[in-house]
Amino acid sequence: MKRTEQKLIHIAIVVLCALSPTQPASSIQLYCNNYSEYCTINGVTINSETSDFPKFPVRAKINLVNANIDYISPEILQGMKWVSQLTIANGKVKKIFLKHDLQELVATGSETYDVIIDDVANEDLEQLSITQNRLDKIPENVGNLKALTVLTLNNNNIEVLDLGELQGLDKLKTVDLSNNKIYYMIPIDSFELSRLEIFKLNNNFLTEIDFDAWNVPRLTTLFISSNSLKYIKDFNEESFPSLKSYQDDSNLFDCRWRAGFISMLKTWTSLKNQYHYSTTCQKSVQLSSAVYRMLNINDIRNDTIDFDDKQELQNQLNSMLDTEKKHSRHIESLTKLLREQTEQFKVVSGKLQAQQTTIDGLLAQIDDLQQRVEEMKQMMPPAGRAVPKGLRERMIQDIAEVIRRNLVEIED
Repeated sequence: MKRTEQKLIHIAIVVLCALSPTQPASSIQLYCNNYSEYCTINGVTINSETSDFPKFPVRAKINLVNANIDYISPEILQGMKWVSQLTIANGKVKKIFLKHDLQELVATGSETYDVIIDDVANEDLEQLSITQNRLDKIPENVGNLKALTVLTLNNNNIEVLDLGELQGLDKLKTVDLSNNKIYYMIPIDSFELSRLEIFKLNNNFLTEIDFDAWNVPRLTTLFISSNSLKYIKDFNEESFPSLKSYQDDSNLFDCRWRAGFISMLKTWTSLKNQYHYSTTCQKSVQLSSAVYRMLNINDIRNDTIDFDDKQELQNQLNSMLDTEKKHSRHIESLTKLLREQTEQFKVVSGKLQAQQTTIDGLLAQIDDLQQRVEEMKQMMPPAGRAVPKGLRERMIQDIAEVIRRNLVEIED
């Protein structure tokens, strides 16, 4: 009986194996290293140029740790049909193709330098976080991620920022671009994100920020600390009605401008008790007259200033007024110098005109002399005959007179 049961079991296994789909001998089956919500896979190595790709476990959340993958291509992603949240930590994953039905992509410390997004609308991805990697720009076509709520690209190598690439992301709530190398923001006509709440741009290399085009009515948190900002343009309560947390310390603000700016911030209702009104600035930084006029320094000067250290504030205002006076005196000095140089130019121009007249006269005399020489040649006797003595003397006198007149003109 037992022998019969064993034979039946053996036959059943053979039949199941025969009916099951065959797998290529070279295919790789990956397994989870844990049984938690996330399926963690350690140290997987994949070459995107090979023909056979591994099959990932049937899990919605996969965490690749210390993976070595040159490119997570669409072909590789076919083995992740059930994955909705993909996390990559450490290792080397150079490029990542964004899976169409992925809801969350997080890559940290993986040497990633490119995220490839299709040029079609994506209604699934809600979070894109590429941090401590090698991105040198915001991924192309990021504006197609219509469901995106969190964009975190801190600690990369981004140098130039084009906020226009974020236009149309109406669900976006958080943008973190801190700890990059951003030194320039491309001017835009409009930056409107109706649901944006948090924007971090601290620890970069910006020298100025113009908020004129910003329309972010729900923004509550704005961090622009630790840049190289000398001033901030068009920053007002009307554009940021919900702002509650604001940081701009550790910049290179001009002290004279800074006093008026802090005075303006003290009038913001939403920032009361949230901003510490640090007056940190750099006295060595001097804004130009043109920049002062652009920033409406007269309005800043007339603001009511209510700080604890009124003497220091008064000194700063006096310094600002003195600088304006110095600029005015400098402009007057330059105007006077320009007037003097104009007069000198007129004198030199008159002399040049007189010399030109003299030259024109000499040229006329030369023409006259040449004409008289031609006349004398006609009066000369044919070859072989001597010139009469009286005619020769008269010719010599005429030539001498012409030369004498020319010499006198040259000396004058």
